[in-house]
Amino acid sequence: MVLPLKRDNLRKRLARTLFGSIVKGEFKPGDRIVEGSLAAQLGVAQSSLREALQELEHQGLVTKYDNRGTFVTVIAEEEIDQLYAVRKQLEPFAASLVRERITPEDSEKLSELLEKMRQANDRRDLVELAHADLEFHEMIWHLSGNRWLERALRLVGPPLLALDYVGLYGAPTYDFERAYRQHESLLATLNSGSGERAKKIFEETLEVFRLQDIENLSALKSTQAPARRASHLKSAPAKRQKSRA
Repeated sequence: MVLPLKRDNLRKRLARTLFGSIVKGEFKPGDRIVEGSLAAQLGVAQSSLREALQELEHQGLVTKYDNRGTFVTVIAEEEIDQLYAVRKQLEPFAASLVRERITPEDSEKLSELLEKMRQANDRRDLVELAHADLEFHEMIWHLSGNRWLERALRLVGPPLLALDYVGLYGAPTYDFERAYRQHESLLATLNSGSGERAKKIFEETLEVFRLQDIENLSALKSTQAPARRASHLKSAPAKRQKSRA
């Protein structure tokens, strides 16, 4: 017997589908998401789509503006700095708590998530890579045992990771092997040493992540600029020809 699809399941499926579309670049930073036409294209009610977009808004993938609509988040260096300023205060503290609580089973699950990241990268499946990366950090937040700390990190962490998902994974300077080794180092820190050491290593690594994100953002913009100029030059003669007609 086929059970009817629950509304909550539909929302999650839609959110995952849209997540993938944004990561793959089908929706680009700054693109407006027209709810009516997209709902019709997906064959769902507009109310269901709106619920899915709310979930993506919490993750920082889309931004809703009053009287303007919903847009894919635009990556900005200032926003990267602001989000890291908060995350660097919270996640290292979470790591210090995890170090005192982590079990061999917890460590194994985190290792499995790293392997999922590895396999996703080998397949060039950036959507799955993004999900595994987020799950890795979310598990650390949860293992802290402090539900208020976890709640705070779920507010500021996903939007920052979302900046990577929206475009930085496609930057010419993005280096998966470097990122993977850094995540391995974070896990190793949680498995041995003191809580204070875990806090220090997380602080240092998050600062490295911040600098890498800014480097990737700069490289991404430099590759997009020539394409925009070429597009402008290509369209200019057509406009002049139209004005002479």
